[in-house]
Amino acid sequence: MVSKILDKLPLRTVLIVPFILQIVGAVGLVGYLSFRNGQKAVNNLASQLMNEVSLRVEQNLQVYLKTPHQINQTKLDAVKLGLLKMENLSAWEKYLLRQVQLYPYINYTSVGNENGDYRSGEQLSNGSRTINVIEKSTGLNFYSYNTNKNGDRTTVVTVVKNFDNRQHPAYKSAVKSGQPTWSSVFVSLLEPTLIINALQPVYSEKYQLEGVLCAALRLDHLGRFLNSLKVGKSGQTFIIDRQGILLATSTTEKPFRTKDNQKQLFKVAESSNPFTQATAKYLTAQFQKLDKIKKSELLEFEIDGKRQLLKVLPFQDGKGLDWLIVVVVPEADFTKEINANTRTAVLLCFAALGVAVAIGILTSRWVTNPILSLNTAAKNIAKGEWDQTVESERSDELGELAKSFSSMAQQLQQSFETLENRVHERTAELAVAKDKAEVANQAKSTFLANMSHELRSPLNAILGFSQLMTRSQTLSPEHQENISIISSSGEHLLTLINNVLDLSKIESGRTTLNHKKIDLYRLLNDLEDMFQLKADDKHLQLVFERSPEVPQYVETDDLKLRQILINLLNNSLKFTEEGGVSVRVSKQSSGRNQNREEKNLYLSVSLKNNREVSASNNLEFSQLNQSKNTILATQHDEAEAASSFFLHFEVEDTGPGIATNELDNLFEAFVQTKTGKDSQEGTGLGLPISRKFVELMGGEMSVCSAVGKGTNFKFDIQVIAVDAADIESRKPTRNVIALEPNQHSYRILIVDDKPLNRQLLIKILHPLGFELKEATNGQEAIEIWDSWEPHLIWMDMRMPVMDGYEATQYIKTTIKGQATAIIALTASVLEEERAVILSAGCDAFMRKPFREADIFDAMHKHIGVRYLYEDPGQGNLLGIKEGDRAMTATDFVKLPDSLVADLKLAILNADMDLIDSSIEQIRLKDAVTAGAIANCIENFEYDKVLKLISQRISNE
Repeated sequence: MVSKILDKLPLRTVLIVPFILQIVGAVGLVGYLSFRNGQKAVNNLASQLMNEVSLRVEQNLQVYLKTPHQINQTKLDAVKLGLLKMENLSAWEKYLLRQVQLYPYINYTSVGNENGDYRSGEQLSNGSRTINVIEKSTGLNFYSYNTNKNGDRTTVVTVVKNFDNRQHPAYKSAVKSGQPTWSSVFVSLLEPTLIINALQPVYSEKYQLEGVLCAALRLDHLGRFLNSLKVGKSGQTFIIDRQGILLATSTTEKPFRTKDNQKQLFKVAESSNPFTQATAKYLTAQFQKLDKIKKSELLEFEIDGKRQLLKVLPFQDGKGLDWLIVVVVPEADFTKEINANTRTAVLLCFAALGVAVAIGILTSRWVTNPILSLNTAAKNIAKGEWDQTVESERSDELGELAKSFSSMAQQLQQSFETLENRVHERTAELAVAKDKAEVANQAKSTFLANMSHELRSPLNAILGFSQLMTRSQTLSPEHQENISIISSSGEHLLTLINNVLDLSKIESGRTTLNHKKIDLYRLLNDLEDMFQLKADDKHLQLVFERSPEVPQYVETDDLKLRQILINLLNNSLKFTEEGGVSVRVSKQSSGRNQNREEKNLYLSVSLKNNREVSASNNLEFSQLNQSKNTILATQHDEAEAASSFFLHFEVEDTGPGIATNELDNLFEAFVQTKTGKDSQEGTGLGLPISRKFVELMGGEMSVCSAVGKGTNFKFDIQVIAVDAADIESRKPTRNVIALEPNQHSYRILIVDDKPLNRQLLIKILHPLGFELKEATNGQEAIEIWDSWEPHLIWMDMRMPVMDGYEATQYIKTTIKGQATAIIALTASVLEEERAVILSAGCDAFMRKPFREADIFDAMHKHIGVRYLYEDPGQGNLLGIKEGDRAMTATDFVKLPDSLVADLKLAILNADMDLIDSSIEQIRLKDAVTAGAIANCIENFEYDKVLKLISQRISNE
């Protein structure tokens, strides 16, 4: 029956009606889902907003309420250290006044003893400060004095007769509690704010009450913070206690009222703000008593038929406070825009429906085109022209054929578009994933930078003061040993930090090779000297052996090679109890896949009982080759490639060995073997880092081990042979003992927010006679620099108030600032930060922890300071003896042309290092002339030297 009816319907109707029904269904479903999702989004957004606001308020409260107790604790510490006495309160006055100056939200801070004496420093919002005094000797009268800028008493402001502080409710409350606590909230008599006192009783060593410390906190600052929070468009935040008393609110309403000339607290249900009052009444009706609110509550209620969203969060600080944080926001703040968007969506849906109907009509006409148009369209489609249509007005078989053909063409076109859309979507997803990975990597780098900064700052003080104390001649051997332990422990901790950072750099692909021409023999000898004492302490044999063909001078990354060997030797000596450890080095001139054993010279390891165990004993070793990377291609030219070869290293011990089942995870980060765990030492980072370094240097690392017999680590690295002339000579280490005479007085400014870091630099520089000043932040540094004009500033880069970057930029943008050298001190290890620091205007960059020799070298380079050393050489003696001799152009005539040209170039470039080097070269030819030149340079007589050089050239 239905089919007969459909057969009678026109083809256009059959095509259009189903199409319209589908569009209507799709539009209705989309509209409904849009409305439901909008409602869900409102609830989620409101919940997230209120959670965020309540948590921010809670965090601010924790910080805000912690400060008064911290102030009391500093006063208590001063009493315990004997800096302030409870029986002598006169010495407290300026100390208390200074505390209220430092904390603008502290109304007053006070101290009272059991004798009835009382002192407090008070600060009003108009900026005036007073000292309040009660003394038993004056009959327990309360005197309030104005103060001058030095904190001294001036005029009497108020006198209250017979005021016994011991009878005050706050004093009694502190005594009753016996521990840090709070007073009740009360309204200030002088200020338009609520106040709450943080109380701290003071007891003697025999637990006798000596008095009470107090710090009064202003709650109006809390109201300002709440007012700064944006909770929707008309939401509110307020804080109440468990009795419903309003303590702070985000509205302009004050949390107290004046009645009969007296300021009184009031309950939040009595608020003049209708929204606040309605919220309070709902809470009371919902819980009857506010004490029943034990956890965070998310509620809903209505005001005049409009839905309101409410969040209540209990707050306790562990010292007696029990408050409620209330956040309330109308749902309309969120739904207004969403409702408007919903209306817009409905209109767009109707518009889409109208467009769809029109398209359906046109489609029906298009399907009924004649057969000739069908043939033409088929040919065009075969050529790839997918937008062809077939026009036909016939309703017979030809019309059906045209309809089928058009449908096929449309489906093909849609398939290609869908495929193209999927490609675009997948590309977008990959881009998002890449962005997330980059964000995560950046977050990791930021965390490591912060961690390094926080750990290296105290390490700088530990290692720095240890260096200073080791030079003391008055310390007993026992104390010298203790200092040595502190220093070695600090170095160990620094090594652990560097290991974690090295691993992070390796994982992020930021580790690079720093090639340097080195003396390989000297590096091996240094390592042997370093570990010989440790081996002797354990009665172990430590032997370094290298085959004759190993060259002495090579080019490689010496720091990474040294770290690899140190990690392996540390492990071997740590776990070996008898026998010994051997290090073997050989040259591998052919491919790495050949048998290396023919190139190795094995060394027998002597045991404690003088029996020998061959290093190549016939044991069933478990073999593990962890490195599978290919040989790294070097970027040297053909001549360097011809001299490139591999060095083969082995570190073998007679320790407990490693079990076969542990070898698979041996080179995993933070993984330790059973022996390592039993020793309760190490972090499990040494071997992973060593293997990564070996791979970065073009080699492989493997390990052979047998339980109870020992372990043998083997690795190769790619190096280049160099000439001895390319190696930098090692400069002897000399301790600075004084400044050279006849130098002007150098002014040095030390800027660091850490007192220990400033004290360390002062300890280093003050004994040499430098003029020193300190600053705790960039703002203080700018003020001191402007008035004092130091020659050099040691600038920490991370500080409160104003950091080192901003301070440096300010100084260097001035003409006067160009004459001041600024050297950055930072605990960051990121190479990226070096470029940021130098771009800010710093002249140099130094990491913490630093050595004192680095400090002296930097000052010599940037401001030309010269020193006397423990073993002064000829340069110092001649500089003192011949410094005042007059100099003429004849003196330069006797010197070689190359030396004179180098000196002139160095002066023109203001390169202090090159100037000193040139003078030392001249000193070898003529010590007297060199001393005279040094004296001119010291007195900034550069023009005089250049003039004499010019006269020499003209005389020739």
